[in-house]
Amino acid sequence: MEWYVVLLLIFFVLLAIMFTGLPIAFSFMVVSVVVMFILQGEFGIRQLILGMYDQVAKFSLTPIPFFMIMGEVFYQSGLVTRTLDSLSKFVKKVPGRLSIITLLGGGVFAALSGSVVANTAMFGSLMLPDMMKRGYNKSLIAGSIMASGALAMVIPPSALAVLLGSISGISVGKILIGAIFPGVLLMLMYISYVMVICLIKPEYAPSYEVEKTPFKEMMIAAFKDLVPLFFIFLAVMGIIFTGVGTPTEAAAIGALSSYILTAFYGKLTIKLIVKTLTDSLKVTSMVLIIIAGSAGFSQILAMTGASRQAVMAIMGLSTSTFLILGLMLFIIIILGFFMEQTAIMMITLPIMMPVIINMEVNTIWFAVMYLICLQIGQLTPPVGLALFTMKGVSPPEVRMTDIYKGAVPFLAMDILALFVIALIPALVTWLPSLN
Repeated sequence: MEWYVVLLLIFFVLLAIMFTGLPIAFSFMVVSVVVMFILQGEFGIRQLILGMYDQVAKFSLTPIPFFMIMGEVFYQSGLVTRTLDSLSKFVKKVPGRLSIITLLGGGVFAALSGSVVANTAMFGSLMLPDMMKRGYNKSLIAGSIMASGALAMVIPPSALAVLLGSISGISVGKILIGAIFPGVLLMLMYISYVMVICLIKPEYAPSYEVEKTPFKEMMIAAFKDLVPLFFIFLAVMGIIFTGVGTPTEAAAIGALSSYILTAFYGKLTIKLIVKTLTDSLKVTSMVLIIIAGSAGFSQILAMTGASRQAVMAIMGLSTSTFLILGLMLFIIIILGFFMEQTAIMMITLPIMMPVIINMEVNTIWFAVMYLICLQIGQLTPPVGLALFTMKGVSPPEVRMTDIYKGAVPFLAMDILALFVIALIPALVTWLPSLN
């Protein structure tokens, strides 16, 4: 049987099982077990189990639960309200003021949370009522809130970046460091778009009187609410960047710091600790099951020869590295219309990484662009999680069409950012090269 027939057959069987409602991780495991048993019988099942164990028993995965705890602490404690209040003191009378505060807040908590859904729900609940009251355009409201949430996928620390590094074999620490400038670039591009569109169409964000804040009050707010968050981010990324500790140790310090900061604000309770730990445990367990399923899928592709033949076929398409790389990223974006991000990683990385290595492409550069392509999937129908999260926190007058229209300009910013990073790889590679 030809390799592409094997690949297509596995792919369509996998999709068929996923459409039954079985979770992604278990869908991959069912396919892996059945195919492995057909190919090698009981011996194949043993090899499959050993391969899954080896994949999840990696030290590189241990930052995930700590990053999850960080996000849960800030989400459950309600500290985001204090941060947004402090940010509002610094953002004066500018076009689209509330949208800009939302995007700045999204950037801050993306550096502390790493959860797209949590950030979108959080900023939707807090900022949407005020923006609606001020008469903001519904599409602009939806777009800026979803974009603020989507930043969590790129700005480190991102749990998805850790998962990407583990599945692909790329250094987790270098991916996190390499994503800093692209994440900031995306946030600045989003803010620039909001300011420009609100200058062109002032009715999108009607202006209103902003109370003047004394300089002393601004400084107090900064030191009480913003500087501590910056130091947590600096501690986590500084430990990774300087090599003083591993990403796991940095993540552990970040999680501990988040509890200490919550205690400082008087928000730390036994209930909060139990809630954050149990919720983090649930998500981490599912991530590990997903990785185990990915390991089984990779074994099948290797055993059938499909991955090797697919690599040779892709390499034979063109001698242009940029053309092949562009095709790969385009495939990821298209898959994002129909599939969840972890499923995309599990299917594409076992095939794409050998091609990237053979072409001698910088793997950190590829990983960050891959993350941005996955982020695009959060904002595209029909399965974009940010879209449905936004609808879930919106009043009935915000229609799904408003949410879709709001996502389009920010998707355009994502595509533009991809081109900028492709043309200027140093935006990604410079910081990791200093490590």
